[in-house]
Amino acid sequence: MFKPSIGRAAPAALLTLILAGTAACGPTSPGSTSRAAGEPAAASTADAAATTAGGSPAGAASASGAPHARAGTPASDRPTPTGTNVTAAPAGDKQAVIGAPGKDGGAVTAENKALQLTSYDPGKGTAVLTGGGATASPTATPSVSASAPATPATPATPAAPSASATPSVSAPASASASASASANAPAAAVQPGQLIASPPTPAAPQGALVAVTGVNPGVGNTLNLTTRPATLSELLGGTEADGQVPIDVHGIQVTPLVKDVKATVGADLGGVKADASGTLEVDVKAPVPLPGGASLDASGSLQLHPAVHFAYHGAGAAAPRTASVGFDLGAHANWKVTGDVARNTGAAPIRVPFAKLQASPVLTVAGLPVVVNLGLTCYLEVGADGQVHLEAQQDATGTWAVRADYTGGKGWTSSTSADTKVSPVHVRLDGKASVRAALGAEVSLGLYDTVGVETTVAPYLAAKADGSLAVDVPGKAPQLQGSWSLVGGVDLNGALTAHLKVFGTPIIEGKLPLPPFHREWPLLTGSATLPAPRPSST
Repeated sequence: MFKPSIGRAAPAALLTLILAGTAACGPTSPGSTSRAAGEPAAASTADAAATTAGGSPAGAASASGAPHARAGTPASDRPTPTGTNVTAAPAGDKQAVIGAPGKDGGAVTAENKALQLTSYDPGKGTAVLTGGGATASPTATPSVSASAPATPATPATPAAPSASATPSVSAPASASASASASANAPAAAVQPGQLIASPPTPAAPQGALVAVTGVNPGVGNTLNLTTRPATLSELLGGTEADGQVPIDVHGIQVTPLVKDVKATVGADLGGVKADASGTLEVDVKAPVPLPGGASLDASGSLQLHPAVHFAYHGAGAAAPRTASVGFDLGAHANWKVTGDVARNTGAAPIRVPFAKLQASPVLTVAGLPVVVNLGLTCYLEVGADGQVHLEAQQDATGTWAVRADYTGGKGWTSSTSADTKVSPVHVRLDGKASVRAALGAEVSLGLYDTVGVETTVAPYLAAKADGSLAVDVPGKAPQLQGSWSLVGGVDLNGALTAHLKVFGTPIIEGKLPLPPFHREWPLLTGSATLPAPRPSST
């Protein structure tokens, strides 16, 4: 494995990731694709320019081997952001922002009333607000053991102001009068027609954005509400905002799906210091089950720097003129698969999910909280056809980006891009078979518990041999016998979903596929016979 890495944790992208391949051809830099969802994808000029005569992508990747997400940098094909900056909200704040929509299509005027969402049923539209605030959990470093999943890492924060606290009163005031005033305070603080934007709480782990339709005093210092889902157009109005913010990896919850998973937060990689968010490294050692009861030994290490992108250019309470949400996922991946394949693994490759990663970073937009939900499921995948002894190891660094963009009158479109640098590969095959091994991630991105983008990214190494093949790059010259081919590649696919309606835009019917992203480059191909050993001179 490798040392904890760094890089600007860039967050949303995930969510990604890892990249494939590599031997004699060197670094690769696939280009980007962008189109309205559902239209045919076209190869970009960058793709053509980045391909050498030999068919291998040229070294257009970043010179640094340290993975990073491009925090704070807009995509090259987008205008420079104007208006309000998008920033990370203070860590650990659980108080809801409550207020009425602004006049003439303005944003909600935030009123902090020291109320927290302590109960929420989105299906029934019911919620409970409690006065007095709450204290967040102490800061924790993502860490998992073989027996227990990691718990959410919530940064520490001072106790919130108490809603039940009352101004100083004259000495004769009775304790019962003070308690009564405290109990009535929340009822006066919330009115039908107001909006509630809540950061993540135990009752709403992925945040909540609702409009109040009914208010009833509850027991003690609580308030029972009836609500309906609200939209960002109601919350932000005519706000102009654009930005990209790293996700603090200390706040990523890691749930192991196999026995041997370890998660750590690193601060540097190769002498390069990380930003405040650091780098999350997930290490795994897990067998890949094969037909007939056999298995392959597999291990991997994945370092992540996620960042989320958010843009909103409002038009009052109506749908925005333009809007965008997405993720950048800087990643460094290393994985190894070893064993004997005795029979076909079947029509579909064998996939072994080994960890789930979840984060709900809170962005501040015009003083209001916007909750972004990012989820990743990391997996190892192996497919084989034939009988072969396999040893395959790959090391790759890169940044993946996925965007969902809305333009008034045109609807939603999507774009994907990649920046990849491939490092040495170690491969040994002996037998007759086709083998493909990947370390990938399923990424979901949404707002306020509504998934709007679903993506799967899978860098892979594919080999086909009839004989023997031994390749170490850099290292000794390849040892070859029979016929063989060795390629590296990356696949990205996914879709936009109807839940993007949270922006206040027209509803997407069904799912709109992302533009397909598939890049593959040859690493080694041909046929040869090893020279017969010379007879001894003695």
